[in-house]
Amino acid sequence: MRGNRKNWLAGYVVVKVKGDYPERFFELCARNGIKTWDIIKQDSQTCTGRILKNDVPLLRQLKRRTIYKIYFKNKFGLPFQLQSLSKQKPFMIGVFLAFLSIFFLSNVIWRIDIVGLDNEMEKKVTDKLQTYGVTIGNFQWNVASPLEIQKQLLEDIPELLWIGVNKQGSAFHLEGVEKTIVEKEEELGPAHIVANKEGVIADIYAENGQPLVKPNDVVAKGDRLISGIMGNEENEQTDDEENDKKEEKKRTLTSAKGEVIAKVWYRSEIEIPLEENYSTLTGEYKKRNYVKVFKWKIPIFSLSTPFEDVHQDIEEKDIYFLKWKLPITWIKEMNYERESKLEKRTVEEAREFAKKQAQIQLLRNLPKDAEILEEKVLHEREENGKVKITLYYTVLENIAKRQPINQGD
Repeated sequence: MRGNRKNWLAGYVVVKVKGDYPERFFELCARNGIKTWDIIKQDSQTCTGRILKNDVPLLRQLKRRTIYKIYFKNKFGLPFQLQSLSKQKPFMIGVFLAFLSIFFLSNVIWRIDIVGLDNEMEKKVTDKLQTYGVTIGNFQWNVASPLEIQKQLLEDIPELLWIGVNKQGSAFHLEGVEKTIVEKEEELGPAHIVANKEGVIADIYAENGQPLVKPNDVVAKGDRLISGIMGNEENEQTDDEENDKKEEKKRTLTSAKGEVIAKVWYRSEIEIPLEENYSTLTGEYKKRNYVKVFKWKIPIFSLSTPFEDVHQDIEEKDIYFLKWKLPITWIKEMNYERESKLEKRTVEEAREFAKKQAQIQLLRNLPKDAEILEEKVLHEREENGKVKITLYYTVLENIAKRQPINQGD
């Protein structure tokens, strides 16, 4: 079987030999290095056999030294089939161009459907899609994936609550849900304002409810700051439970609102090495494209080796033929040059860097309106090539927290 396949790939012909004792001609071929097989003697004057296409010139030379007549009957194998196809170039070019046209047209965006949105919001989404390159007539491999488009739309259009992006063949289908803007603020039940952490009161702004603290008061976590029970404050703080219950019946329950600004203290410990290795991008990059067929990656126009140390961004695009997804993927690989650097710091530089890092970490955990009033270095030491610092911060922030009133108590 393997020999037959090999002969077919090389090409072979059927030779007819006429003359006295024609089988002797094939013996002569074998002695001169011409491979023959399937030799059949049809009669005393005729014999047929098969030889490789490349041995035909040798056969002609050998024939001139004999009295035998040689006829070539049939041709078989890949070289002869390719030769036959080459005679039909216009037809083959037409077939190739037809498949190529279908292939490209299958990967063009032909339709964009948007449902679930009103006309104004649909126009906003359409305008954004145009900036992303999602337009009718553009190639699908030039646009981001549906998941990336969905994420970008939600970031760029705050009015969208949710939007789904699906790609089906040559069409994009989008289904969105708009945010419902509540005009009237939801009514809350009765509640107190309590401290969510300990501190010293700086200012209190009671929009609704009865203030129970004043500036310079020290409060602990959970202390009541603004009462949601409108009435006699003194009675609220009495130790006689029976009197409290009688007075609470005469009072009005409300949802306390307001801000309570207090001084709060934080302790932070941080260590910074005097020597630190880090990587940074140089700004140089190389783009490489591949066609992935099943598991094999074939480089396209980019055989050069990328940088020694790189940061890679890889984007894959599926290829379609009509509505069928092919086992072919277009891969765009961006290689950004990255270099390693060793940064050495003095103790003073490490101290300042530690302060900045500690402040950044603190601000991440503070409310947006919080303000750092004071920063103190409590302790500093250098050991094992690191500077270790303990910092103490005074922060001004809103410590108000809503606590519902249990009316069954």
